[in-house]
Amino acid sequence: MALTRPLRLKREVVRLAPEISTTDNPVARVWVDSGVFHLDQSYDYLVPDNLSEQVAVGVRVQVPFNGRECEALVLERITISSGRRLKSITKVISRVPVASKPSLDLIALVAHRWACHPYDVIRSAIPPRVASVEKMHWIDKTTDRPGQSSVRQYLQLPAYQDPFQALARHVKSVRSRGSILVIVPDSRSVLRLSKHFPEALILDSDLPRSERYENFLRARTTSAQIIIGTRSAIFADSPDLASIVIFNESSEQFFEVRSPGWNARDIAILRARNENVAIYCVGYSPSAEVARLIDIGWFEFKGAKQKIRVDTFQQEFSELLPGKIIGELRRLVKQGPILFIAPRKGYSQSISCSGCRNISTCSCGGRLEKKGATTAISCSLCANVYSEWVCQYCAGLKPFLLNRGSERFAQEIGVALPGIPITLCEAEKMVDDFELNSGIVIATPGSAPMSADGYAAVVILDGEKLLNQSDLRAQERAREIFFTHAALLNSSGSALLVINHSNPIVGALASWKPSLISRRELQERIEASLPPFVRSISLDIDSAESATLVRALNKSRDEGRLPASTRILGPSTLNTSTHRILLLAPLEDGEALVLLMHEFQRRRSATRKKLATLRIDPYSLSR
Repeated sequence: MALTRPLRLKREVVRLAPEISTTDNPVARVWVDSGVFHLDQSYDYLVPDNLSEQVAVGVRVQVPFNGRECEALVLERITISSGRRLKSITKVISRVPVASKPSLDLIALVAHRWACHPYDVIRSAIPPRVASVEKMHWIDKTTDRPGQSSVRQYLQLPAYQDPFQALARHVKSVRSRGSILVIVPDSRSVLRLSKHFPEALILDSDLPRSERYENFLRARTTSAQIIIGTRSAIFADSPDLASIVIFNESSEQFFEVRSPGWNARDIAILRARNENVAIYCVGYSPSAEVARLIDIGWFEFKGAKQKIRVDTFQQEFSELLPGKIIGELRRLVKQGPILFIAPRKGYSQSISCSGCRNISTCSCGGRLEKKGATTAISCSLCANVYSEWVCQYCAGLKPFLLNRGSERFAQEIGVALPGIPITLCEAEKMVDDFELNSGIVIATPGSAPMSADGYAAVVILDGEKLLNQSDLRAQERAREIFFTHAALLNSSGSALLVINHSNPIVGALASWKPSLISRRELQERIEASLPPFVRSISLDIDSAESATLVRALNKSRDEGRLPASTRILGPSTLNTSTHRILLLAPLEDGEALVLLMHEFQRRRSATRKKLATLRIDPYSLSR
């Protein structure tokens, strides 16, 4: 007899109908963190009655999207939506608003300017949520911003002064107008400036996560504040923001490493134009972009009327220290400490054979280097050690060290100036303050310590190599290095340059006028149709697709979809699997070029192709 299974009731899951809102503005317009590039527009959702009081501009909510629950950010509440059969907001993630209408407008502008999804910007603009911080009572203040400000100035720092003291004086002079946002390149600069303003709110990625989120919320809800931070702090939302100060605006550290690669200086300019706030760039030498704005009158240049003593010493046989400089150094070291600026860190960045002069490489293809005076030669890629080096071309046994670094400089300077203590400063061995009243400091660019009484001499080594690098930013970086470090002199000190006597940097530095060379550089850029007179886009794509893409771009230009003025350069090889294509168009055609490349990325996303790595107006076109 067959056994029959007992009957079992099946469960049926019934999805509850969303609660219908009866409020005046029953619809919320939101950006959704979908993780899908081409779904970057805003979407409308119904606001249930039980959530209506909590759903406000800048609040994080959860919404159903494409079969899953996603985070979203509320942009506005509206009465009528053009969409049909709207879904409802599932829940409010946090009742604390993390953005105001002006800050949301800024995020939209940045997403448009750098051709990306708004949430790519939000991840930088709004710190990650910390629920425990939100237990504090936060009141979202919506106040009228200060009156329209047309102040746009580049303030050149003087020599012989601590730059952070000079920066602090300027911050104090404009503080009475409302909250002031100060953006500096790195955490070290944050610490130096915050010593002058212990009451300041700090927005720095090095802070603990909870402290950073708390400071972000305090900045949003507190008036008359000084806010100091690194590049992401440029998005800081303040109810009475009156001024933005960018310190050393030419720094590469203001360029976001992650996609979409925005930079803090250009966002500050966007805010100045759209939020009626004053903008001040404070530094020694303006970037090419700011120099162009000074040239057309958008920025007012406030120079420091000063002169410094500059002596030059020319190399004859590629020696580190020309013979004539030794006597000057021996004289000056008795008057105070001497700062040497070495272009590179380490010991030797490359090895060649003393006999045949061929560059030595490893079996893996990497170049060989020597990291220290007592270390063996090793590969820069695979770290393979060559304790018994032999030239692979002529079997020579004597290596020749190229591209000397700071450690090699320390060794050679120690031989030239025996008996004088030497302090080495580089990224891994930072010294904030040099407290001795004598001795030698050897530092790489950006790592030089402050000396309380200033340096008796600042020596720029290998000046020609600093100026003659292949990168488009080489002269701009070199100019900043010369001015920034010469400013650390005491009032009776001298800048000693190991460089050709006729180099124009000599006269510019002596007269403390970077414009003497920046104007010539701008003229060369405009004649060659290079940034900052063109909008530039670098496009990194799989090497298998690069040739096809170049043909498609040329066809788009011929058919008028791409501006006719667009120059298409490349592809060039970045590595075995990636090629780079450069697109350059005059500023007046830049908007159309960016829109087309944004649409190109959207279409790749919609067809589930790997997105190209897109950088708009990158720091460098060659790396």
